[in-house]
Amino acid sequence: FEKTDIMVPEAFTPNNDGENDQLKFYNIGITKLKYFRIFNRWGQLLFETTNENSYWDGTFNGILQPIDSYVWMAEGVGSDGETVFKRGQSILLR
Repeated sequence: FEKTDIMVPEAFTPNNDGENDQLKFYNIGITKLKYFRIFNRWGQLLFETTNENSYWDGTFNGILQPIDSYVWMAEGVGSDGETVFKRGQSILLR
């Protein structure tokens, strides 16, 4: 039996160097992603997806977001049918 989890790196660097340019989430044993959301420090929703292959590129409405800590929330359903909810913070570095 596989442990279900959603993991997100603590930092990413969207500087178009081809490495770590998007804030990715990693689903372990998740069969359905309900959502992955990114918020700024004021609680404004900057990014949301239900697509497991869609990630945040550090922009909002085409505008580069500043170096800061961003809150993420994710919810999915595991292969066991249980709901998995995770939240945390990741730092955008340039």
